Amino acid sequence: MKLRLMICAMAASTALFATDVTSATHAVMAVSDTATNTVIGVPWVKTGEGEVSPATIASLVSATSLSAGDVLYVYDDSSTSAWRAYTVQNGEWVASTTISSEGMSSVEADAKTVALGSGMILQRSDPSKTIYLSGRVPTSAGSSAISAGTAEAPVRTLFANASASDVVLSVEGAVGDRIIVPQNGGASTQYEYKDGAWGTYVKQEVTKTIGSRTITSTKDVWTSGCTIPAGKGAWYLSVGGNPTITW
Repeated sequence: MKLRLMICAMAASTALFATDVTSATHAVMAVSDTATNTVIGVPWVKTGEGEVSPATIASLVSATSLSAGDVLYVYDDSSTSAWRAYTVQNGEWVASTTISSEGMSSVEADAKTVALGSGMILQRSDPSKTIYLSGRVPTSAGSSAISAGTAEAPVRTLFANASASDVVLSVEGAVGDRIIVPQNGGASTQYEYKDGAWGTYVKQEVTKTIGSRTITSTKDVWTSGCTIPAGKGAWYLSVGGNPTITW
């Protein structure tokens, strides 16, 4: 059996360690964020030989690196259309009972699958602890389907980066669509789609000299681009667009 080890440098807060076992590459991504609530992504599929299948909560997100009582929220649109909660207990993910229109139910962490490109919300008591995502590197690109809204009734979709590196989005949206990307520490950057591209307004200092006086002010400058960090997710607020983002 061939075994190949590889270490790749990622973004400032992310690293990738991978092993290549025959044709399957198994990887671990470390995600650092000082926010208590962090939107994390699904960049891997389930570890194991044979046919590629979606990762499970238990296989993807390491519970041993987190604190007891930390909670992972996963949206389940396959059956209940509700949020499922998983809590760290004794170094393992324990499923909570979900109440929905279909009644009460629970899905164990080793059975609940999460698709490439989907997002999850991790609530931690100690945000200094690193989040580890492990699994098998997919052989084909993942995608994130965005639900369409209107100007009168915007629709918000949680999605995430399904690759192992930062991605600058080039997907076409509708004019006025927005993407809210949580940043390290809890702040967020809001991007807007207009004039055929994504961008955001950035404050810049402007200095003018009038006679012997120097006047400094700030103005909003449009900056193109929308970056989704590796291992992280974002919210897409649609007022008309419903693109499928291919990673």
